Order: sequence, then structure tokens, then C-alpha cells
Amino acid sequence: MHTMPNPRSTLHALAPMGAGTPEVESLTSYFCRLAHSHGMTAQKLADWVLQRFNHEVCEKYGWHQRNLSSMSPESEQWAAWLSELTGVGELDRHTLAPWRTVLGKSGLAPKSDRWCPCCLAEDKAKGTDPYLRLSWDLAPVTACLRHKVELTSTCPHCQRSNVRNRSSIVVPGYCTSCGGFLGDAETGPASPEGLWMARQVGQMLQARPKIADTGLVPLLETIIERMADGRPSTFASRYGFSKSGISHWLNKGGIPTLSAWLTIALHGAIGLDQLFAGEVSDWVPPLEPVQMPIALPESPRAGIQSRALDWDAIRAQLREMLRAPQPVSVHEASERLGVDRKNLYLRANLEARALAERYQRHRAALGEQRQARLRTQIGQVLDERLAAGYAGMSARDIWNRIDTEAQSVSGIFRHISAVRDERLS
Repeated sequence: MHTMPNPRSTLHALAPMGAGTPEVESLTSYFCRLAHSHGMTAQKLADWVLQRFNHEVCEKYGWHQRNLSSMSPESEQWAAWLSELTGVGELDRHTLAPWRTVLGKSGLAPKSDRWCPCCLAEDKAKGTDPYLRLSWDLAPVTACLRHKVELTSTCPHCQRSNVRNRSSIVVPGYCTSCGGFLGDAETGPASPEGLWMARQVGQMLQARPKIADTGLVPLLETIIERMADGRPSTFASRYGFSKSGISHWLNKGGIPTLSAWLTIALHGAIGLDQLFAGEVSDWVPPLEPVQMPIALPESPRAGIQSRALDWDAIRAQLREMLRAPQPVSVHEASERLGVDRKNLYLRANLEARALAERYQRHRAALGEQRQARLRTQIGQVLDERLAAGYAGMSARDIWNRIDTEAQSVSGIFRHISAVRDERLS
């Protein structure tokens, strides 16, 4: 456990991870690691901190119901409390509170908890504590810039979501439902757009924001002037904003969302950190729309050589399958022959249709047999019940007393009702 030397601190002077880098740790993760270092549940530590600072909450308070890494005043308060208890300063940098004056709340939080399994696996391989990055708590960020992969939100072991830290007991990097390591998850490569957004947000989070001295409205007016000749309606239609939203920014104290800032940064070819700092005096947006480079994947047909099919021989094989004792489906025939079903219907239509009709009759006959077997079982169950002196039996009770195969028959309760009505009438 990495700690800072401070023998006078009330709680362990736990060193935050990733400070001053794009991979800065979230306060949620820091709080969970702090609780784990004391051998406490996160809920017990939260209750203790609240009691120490005489802060009352409802009896059903769950620490994970509050996003400690958000930009709310509550997150700032928790950062201050933990700094006082641990002696570790500037824990508010592990929340979004410093960006409260430049980021709107709408669309900021993701719908479910995400993480990069490669980051967690790398933390574990290096022998350090796996930790949760602050950027993972921002909805527009969908990729990991370091490993060029998409973030994931499902445990690879139990297939559940929201299992990263929503529990009383949390060990960052491990599922709160099954305890499996979240770094075992598999994920796909990230898109260029996702990597660009991750890079922009990482640069934004690695240092405290420099807020423009002129204020937000003059900055937005300059942006609209440079990108749309000062016409808000043109700016809105050109970049996908609503006119009412632009008016709200300029006239009613509204704050653009992170997605809106990213749109401006993309089309204006300028970084978020420069925008927030108001460094736009020498900024000239590109005349042509920004085209992000897209790495096209190699064609899946590369290296595949065409083959000539002997359709006379294929038709003969299909006719052999028609004479086989066991009916064969068109799907199974296509797999045996290595020919797509669509091509079978196009080039051997008579044989393919004959196979399909025979297989359908076979399936229908099997269905009738299963229904007959089901009705026999239902009758036996009812006869036993009536012989025991009972007046009747519910459909649910009958269903519980037949075997699994019979339970899988389509419309089973309709069959149960029919047989029961016949026997009891």
C-alpha cells in the first residue's frame, strides 16, 4: 500500500493514483481504496466520516448512491473532509468540481459504470492497486487512449452491469456481485472519434482548469464570431445545436455541456484546455470541415480465391439427402456442402425446397408426438389426483408435476386446460 508519511493524520495518508496525468484517479476510487486500507467497508467509512463531521443523512443512506467524483458541492465537501482526515491535499482535483463553472450537468454522467479492462489488468500486473480513472465517469468518454480499446460495462464472469463500485464492500477492479476481476473482460478496438474524445478529456483532467478572465459569455461570442460569422442561428444549424440552447448560453447564464464543448473543439480544431482558458486571440478555425482519419480494416476477402462449384454434383448430393432416413434441413445441407443457403435456393431450387418441405413435415410430426405425450402425462396426473379423492387440480400444479421436456411444449397451459376440462366434464 502506497502511503504518504504523515503520522498525525486521522486516516491513512493514502497517495492518490495518476495525479497530474490524464489517468487521474476518481475520488470514488480513492474513497474505496482508503476504506480497504483500513479493513472497513466503504459504507462503514462513509458513516464514520458523516458522524465525525456531524452531518446527518437519512437512515437508508447508501454511500454509492452519491457520485463522489461529480461536480456537485457534495463532492467538493467530501474531498475537503477526506483531505482533512488524511492530510492529503487537493483531493478535489479527483472530482469534476473544478470544472463546475464551465461544464453543464446534462449528459455528463454515463448510464452505467464503465472501465478499461486493460488498465486494470496492467495495474495488477505492475503490482499496484487497480484504480478507477476519473475520465471513466464522463459519458462522452467511451474509449481508453492508452490501450486504444473501448470501455466496457459488463462483468466478464457474471455478465452483470453496474458492479464496479455500487456496493457497501468495494475493492476497485473487482466485481461487487461475484468478486471476479474486471480486468479479465474482453473489449474491441476504439474508433478514431472515441480516441480523440478520450485524448481531449484526458488533457482537460490532468491539471486544474484555467478559466477565461473575460467570462463564459464573451468566450462563446468569440467562438460564434470565428466559426459562424457571429450568427448564432448559423452556428446552431451548422454544428447541430438548438437555437434555444445557444440563446440560453448567451442570455440566461446557461453552460454548454461537455459534448457541446467537444463539438466546438472538433470543428474548431482547438483543445478543450485552450477553450476554457480563453486562449482564442490567435485562434483561426479551419475553413474546411474537419475530417478525422479512419483506419479502414483489411478486407475480409483478402487472399480468398474464387472457387468453381459443380452444381450438377451438388444437386445430386441434395437428392441423396432427400432419400436419407433422417430428414435434413436446408441449413444443415448448406453446412455439409459448404454452400450458402441463398445459393442453394437460387441454383438448386427444386431440391432445396423439397428438403425444406420434408424437414418441416418432420418437425410438425415431432411436435404432434410431443403434444400427444404431454396430454398423456397430464391425463395421468389428473387420474392420480381424482383417484385420491380430490375434486380437481390447478393448471400450475399440473405444470409442476410433468417433466422438463413436456413443459417446453408451446402453448402448454392451453393443452392443460383442454385435458382438464375433458376429464372433469
